[in-house]
Amino acid sequence: MKRFLIATIASGLLFAGSGCAIVTSSMPGMTNTTGEGWYTEAIGFFGITWGSKVWYCPPPAQGPATCKEAKLIELTKAEQDAQKEAEKAAK
Repeated sequence: MKRFLIATIASGLLFAGSGCAIVTSSMPGMTNTTGEGWYTEAIGFFGITWGSKVWYCPPPAQGPATCKEAKLIELTKAEQDAQKEAEKAAK
């Protein structure tokens, strides 16, 4: 009985440690768009997400698109100030 319990717990931990990836896409439905695509990949299990990646697919000149993982690049202080000023001017 003890072996069965240990085996059950071990298999449960292995099962819980494995994750699934869900890929969703966001493509525009209009005809006047640029042809680019954005995809998100959420990594989790049973609805609990512990990670995600965002992919960008630029419009291809011909053939299939080559997607790249999008990276977050923080704005410089000057760019942040300019953005704040533009938001104030828009109000």
